[in-house]
Amino acid sequence: MKHFVLVIFCLFFCACNDKAPVEIYHTGAMSGYFYERTLGDENKKIGGLPALKNLFSQKETPFLLFDSGDLFSTTQEGQIAKLSGSLKLLSSLPYTAITLSAEDLKFGASDVENALKNNKLPIVISNLKRQDGKIPNGIKDSLIIDFEGVKWGILGVLSKSDFDKLPRVGNLRAEDEIETLKTKIETLKTDGVNIIILLSSLGFEREDKAVSDKILLDELTGIDLLLGIGKKENIDSSKTFTNQAPDNLQQVSLLKLQLNKNKQISSFAQENMDLNISQLGQEENLLKEINTLRQQTAKNRTKRITKLDVFLDSQGQNSALGSYTAACLKKWGKTNIGLINFEALGEGLPQGDITEENLYKAFPFDDKVMFLKIYGTELLQALQNNLNSSRTAILSGIKVYYNDDKNITKVIIDGQPLKGNQLYDIALPDHLIGNVAGYEDFLNMYEFKNTDRTVRGIVTWCLNNKNTEINNENAWQKI
Repeated sequence: MKHFVLVIFCLFFCACNDKAPVEIYHTGAMSGYFYERTLGDENKKIGGLPALKNLFSQKETPFLLFDSGDLFSTTQEGQIAKLSGSLKLLSSLPYTAITLSAEDLKFGASDVENALKNNKLPIVISNLKRQDGKIPNGIKDSLIIDFEGVKWGILGVLSKSDFDKLPRVGNLRAEDEIETLKTKIETLKTDGVNIIILLSSLGFEREDKAVSDKILLDELTGIDLLLGIGKKENIDSSKTFTNQAPDNLQQVSLLKLQLNKNKQISSFAQENMDLNISQLGQEENLLKEINTLRQQTAKNRTKRITKLDVFLDSQGQNSALGSYTAACLKKWGKTNIGLINFEALGEGLPQGDITEENLYKAFPFDDKVMFLKIYGTELLQALQNNLNSSRTAILSGIKVYYNDDKNITKVIIDGQPLKGNQLYDIALPDHLIGNVAGYEDFLNMYEFKNTDRTVRGIVTWCLNNKNTEINNENAWQKI
């Protein structure tokens, strides 16, 4: 009888001293769906950041909140918000840390730099560096937090394969995912971290055989919890607890971790919670900010610019959109040469009515138009090196003749042969005035001026005034 009472007492005592599970909320792949959507026959309103914010404002117990990247990739609202606008919206929520995907960096290094200037969110990307090996400003390569008496280490990873395909990364580079994480895990362990969380934007498994969550789980030890995107069901792993966030922000994952006396995860429970507007409501200030963004997007979708009789393709060396843009920059700037590069272009402009939305898709970057003056000698060198590169410019106002060996034999500008001691004016996107492969020699300019007008805006001017001919004749002529 005494033994029975003792067992009952021990069970009761242990139960009373069990700590409550640690609650972790996880979002990812919201892809620009910052707002609620109406679903089903019952017109159920679900999802969005204002509902998510209300969920947390009603909580009385402590929690951690993480996001695994892909903030704005899909919606037109996301394309307008870009990284700066997306981070601003997320900053009103109590995120412990977020990571970014390569897709979040697609608008280029200058966009990333501007986005991080006023950012208040802890962003962790362990394998993103500057060319000099330093961590980019506004980003951490790891984060250590104390929560509920436990020391947590946070890492983040983006796809090197995806990053290396980005057209304008500037001074940034992505390092090997596995080797970087191995080093970071060892460092965190040395620092006495109890639990390591990895925020991953890689996706579970990839058709292109690039590094994925599945490969990380096979290659790495020491990660206690992997929070990823791109697959809705849990991943089985004997070494690591995992969760893939529900996409498009209609739901949020709630993870409940039971920790043992050694401050390690002993059990894991997960559920995806609907962000039901009828139950949660929506936080008013954030809702107002998002509605303003949606109104701007709707205006862009419907505001008619002009009508085109032909489709202006953006692909290929004889890109009609590229040739039109180069000619437009030349005409607007009253320069000798107009220059555009393929990386500045998005989709083509369709035949028929052209709206502002079409212009944003055709020119997804906020490139400003730059005027530069360069002597003929330096211009010839710049053209020769550009021809030798894999990123040949699209030009207007100039003819460049070259032979089988890719040696330039003759250059004609405004009907006259190039003169080495003459200054020539060029209108081009400002992102090329930097260390851009194939365009480095344009830094040998005599002087420059930034107009603070976007390429998109100048092309809109040309379309409205119908003063630029559609001519996709190639400026590069092989003889």
